[in-house]
Amino acid sequence: MRYLILLFCFFNCFINLSQDNPIKTNSTSGGFFNKVKDSMSIENFKFDVNKLKNFGISNDTVLLDTSLTIKKYYAFNYRKKDNFELLKFNNVGQIYNNLSFNTRQNIFSKIGYTANNPLLINKDDYRFYDTAYPVTELFFKSVFSQGQLTDALFTSNINRNINFSLAFKALRSLGKYQNSLSGSKHFRFGFSYINKNLDSKLFFISQKLERQENGGLNDVSLIDFISGEDEFKERSKLNVNFEDAQNIFQTRNLYLNNKFILLNKNNNLIYMSHNLDYETTNNNYKQDQPTYLYGQINSGEDDINDHYKFRSIKNKFSVYTKTRFFDELAVGYINYNYNFFSVSENLEKITGENTNLIHGNFLKKFRKTKIEFDIHQKINGKRVGNSIYVNLESLRKNRFNYKLFFNILQYHPGMIYDFYQSDYFDINYNVNNKLTDIKNIGLQMNYEKLGNINIDFSNILNHLYLTVNNTQQNKLTPHINQYDGEINYLKIRYNKEFKFGIFSFDNSILFQNVLQDQDIINLPKLLLRNTLYISEKVFKNVLDLQTGISLKIFSKYYADEYNPLLSTFHIQTLKKIGGYPIVDFFINAKIRQTRIFLVAEHINSSLSEGKFLSSPTTPYRDSSIRFGIKWNLFN
Repeated sequence: MRYLILLFCFFNCFINLSQDNPIKTNSTSGGFFNKVKDSMSIENFKFDVNKLKNFGISNDTVLLDTSLTIKKYYAFNYRKKDNFELLKFNNVGQIYNNLSFNTRQNIFSKIGYTANNPLLINKDDYRFYDTAYPVTELFFKSVFSQGQLTDALFTSNINRNINFSLAFKALRSLGKYQNSLSGSKHFRFGFSYINKNLDSKLFFISQKLERQENGGLNDVSLIDFISGEDEFKERSKLNVNFEDAQNIFQTRNLYLNNKFILLNKNNNLIYMSHNLDYETTNNNYKQDQPTYLYGQINSGEDDINDHYKFRSIKNKFSVYTKTRFFDELAVGYINYNYNFFSVSENLEKITGENTNLIHGNFLKKFRKTKIEFDIHQKINGKRVGNSIYVNLESLRKNRFNYKLFFNILQYHPGMIYDFYQSDYFDINYNVNNKLTDIKNIGLQMNYEKLGNINIDFSNILNHLYLTVNNTQQNKLTPHINQYDGEINYLKIRYNKEFKFGIFSFDNSILFQNVLQDQDIINLPKLLLRNTLYISEKVFKNVLDLQTGISLKIFSKYYADEYNPLLSTFHIQTLKKIGGYPIVDFFINAKIRQTRIFLVAEHINSSLSEGKFLSSPTTPYRDSSIRFGIKWNLFN
């Protein structure tokens, strides 16, 4: 009710203030205006949206978009991305379970703790701006208890060539279960300078994730939750596996890219590029009272304090040419240096490596088709992989487009899976895991009348995975495994939106099949999302309104279980989850450059009581009402 009242007042203020307000003056000198309009009127602020641009590190320029679409609703969440292929846990800012397998991996070694990856702003999300006017973007969304999710961005051009941006995202959410508080901070700074001979970009980001870890419900409380009894609908009454564990994950990245033009004459372009990529990452797992679920602790230890740090620096030097025959031809050299540390009172270096690679890139456009070839080949190094990428893409602006690609890559699963010594006695790794090999071929087709279809087929070798022994008391103790057989993975995704006047019906279907001799990669066969909604303009076309209902469901499967100690998942084949629908009701609105979102999440939770789980021991979210806003301001 509070949200509805606030929403009504907000609409009412905008509608009243947006009307023309004639003001009579007694000036006899003629004045400047005989009719003065309210400052909120859009006629008093004419701007060109083509002068508000943003682009990523690959120069994928897009215009600032303040429209209200169903895709904006899907992305109005903590990640600011569509979560169709992910399954949320019961609190905002916690980790996500996977409903599909990610074949896009980084060939450069990282620290691990892979469950944090969906929560982070990665390099593909870096944005630089070129704006004729200062721009502010404000984002807010309510959480479940005692906190909020906010994100604020400001960007401005100092002059035509120089732009800077500042942004900060923060979260705090208590959650409904014991020891499930989550919080995060993401600070970003971007800078770009462009003139006739130099293109320079700098991006700095500092991210911190803080999560209280409870290890899921214990055996007794899991039975109580599944029973659906009214007594346990107050979720704080359910006991969890431990109540004093905490994970703190921090990462800082500095990205610097400079392009120096050497020749630009007669359609011939030659320039040099230097890219610096510095990263420091660390994770600290703390637990005041060790739990038997991980076994005994090392002698002389009273609590658990596992702290590891990773540093890397990558320098990439390239020479690019553009001629009548090549739209882009590049060759270069990469030096990648990393160090991995154990942190106690001092840094203790465990391992490090200095790796050298060569790379090349070729791009050619033939009228309506683009061909791209990219290769990275290492000269030395054990934990850095190679990659080959070939892409054939249609550039037509008609109703049918396609993209055919082939990708071969190797990647290391993470340093903590090679070297890790916990304060728990039984968790001690010192191995040399092989690089995982992925061969991937894909086809993407887009036809206006039939929709979008993506087909991916992957062959996976040396896949690393974690297991536990469920028959023992220390049943959360993770064991490192590497599958020496082949795994074949097929993924087909289809999307189409149908429109009937003011009615729209958006559909996404995902089919997956995994061929393997053992249950290693476990995924649902079928994943569906259907959204039926109405779009209409009301209040004399001042307000854009969307309202509808969205349903998401996936077939039952042996979902992976979250393992807090390593912030990763281990496989299990004892309990299947899924087969329950998740129904949301939403009302979205847009006034000028302001978008408002009101959603009643999982409104059918009482009908599937005790069945909705995000992992075998972690419940999905109960029904709740959440409110949010995204506001763009132009000066």
